[in-house]
Amino acid sequence: MADCGPSFTVRLYQAGDYQNVRRIVANGTMELVMVAFKQAIRSQSNVFLLFASGQLVYVITGSLTCTSLMCFVLLTFMYLACRQVYASYLRERMETDMADIEGHYLKPPGAGFWVAVEEEGNRVVGTVGVKMEPGHPYSCQLFRLFVDQRFRRHGLGRRLTQKVLDFAKVYGYRVCLLKTTSVQEPAIHMYQKMGFRIQSSSPVPGPALLTLISKISGYELEKNL
Repeated sequence: MADCGPSFTVRLYQAGDYQNVRRIVANGTMELVMVAFKQAIRSQSNVFLLFASGQLVYVITGSLTCTSLMCFVLLTFMYLACRQVYASYLRERMETDMADIEGHYLKPPGAGFWVAVEEEGNRVVGTVGVKMEPGHPYSCQLFRLFVDQRFRRHGLGRRLTQKVLDFAKVYGYRVCLLKTTSVQEPAIHMYQKMGFRIQSSSPVPGPALLTLISKISGYELEKNL
């Protein structure tokens, strides 16, 4: 008999989901660090920085050991720059909306929070939220779209996004916005296939040097409903 794979249900957030939601958001955020690092070390400016710094150290010292050490230090700094970007973002999230999910997403009008649940084990494996844009009653913003790494490639990201879009249309929103980073290429491609369009890009918030080294940009996308 063919294996049909796991089955999932998307339902409204419940208080008992709190720890699992925070875990999925935390893990999903910090998984991006290594992806960002791999992109950073392939960027033209960072490749030049490594090459030029290594060459300079070798000319000054004549030592391959010192040259290798310099390259290692620079690579470590690039990794830490990427980690700091996402660690700062996660820390802020855990102290704000992820600290009071009901207060941010269930109590305000025009807001909602849903989880994807694997039916067999009744495990929370995905999250997504939506809120009204402050000062724009006909616009909403999608938040916290994450899927547990073990349950990706089952279309859960699309299902959770569609849940938000369906809710937004019923509520009467005319526009759905979202923010993401340049590192999240698979998610960006999914959003675009679902009708979102990139409206702007800008450096992520934080010290200029970290932004310069990490090469992470923030994207804003929009879809008319």
